[in-house]
Amino acid sequence: MKFDMNKKMILGLAVVAVLLVLTGCGVQVDPERALTAETASGFWESFLVLPLIQMITWLYNLLGNLGVAIIVATILTKAAVMPLMLKSMNNTAKMQTIQPEQDKIKQRYAGKTDRDSQMKMQTEMQALYKEKGISPLAGCLPMLIQMPLMFAFFQAFSRHPLIATTDVRYFLGMSLSAVSEVPNVIFAAVVAGLMYFSQTMTQKKTQSSEANAQVANSMKMMNVMFLPMMALMVYSSPLAMGLYFIVSQLMMTVQSLIIKKPGGTPTPF
Repeated sequence: MKFDMNKKMILGLAVVAVLLVLTGCGVQVDPERALTAETASGFWESFLVLPLIQMITWLYNLLGNLGVAIIVATILTKAAVMPLMLKSMNNTAKMQTIQPEQDKIKQRYAGKTDRDSQMKMQTEMQALYKEKGISPLAGCLPMLIQMPLMFAFFQAFSRHPLIATTDVRYFLGMSLSAVSEVPNVIFAAVVAGLMYFSQTMTQKKTQSSEANAQVANSMKMMNVMFLPMMALMVYSSPLAMGLYFIVSQLMMTVQSLIIKKPGGTPTPF
């Protein structure tokens, strides 16, 4: 059921948040762990983390400011996956429009727990999805892409040679290598606020039905569990990671504003 899927998604996000907090707490930018082409080893470092470090370095040489380079690098990588994100969000909006039809199918098989009935119900559901051009698994794809990307950025910021260099690591008077300091508190609050706003905008686009009421409750549960963990992660990570999250969430907020309402037109800015 849809509600069960949302509970599983929330549990998954909570697990990810715990892992982020555990990997983020106490992390310091260490010049001795700086990652270069000579020290990179394995697929993860050579093909994910190192290219991000090299891109940030190239942008820094081009723009002359490390903070701006991080912002541009974040925008470029997020823009690359934005079409997939928008497709996923539109797919979710379509799922909401067919909720009454899904409910009718479920009602026809209410109380029938035998295997044949369950298979027939699933077949009818799949036929409905195909007719409406909906992919039930589309909502999982963005997370499968963005989670490794987020961890790669975290490693890149923790091991970037320039972020450990005192003369270039400052952005608006703040050290991009700072951990658990006042700027980290501000960034953590901004990230949590943007995430809450984005989720609220998405929730307002749902139709009023029992299923969507369950989704709304799920979103509230996620806010209670996930947002504080994300804020703690930003607070205990290098400030560069907080900058990455702020830019990422601003782009997510834009996506929430431009996504079509179910059966409606694109929401204006």
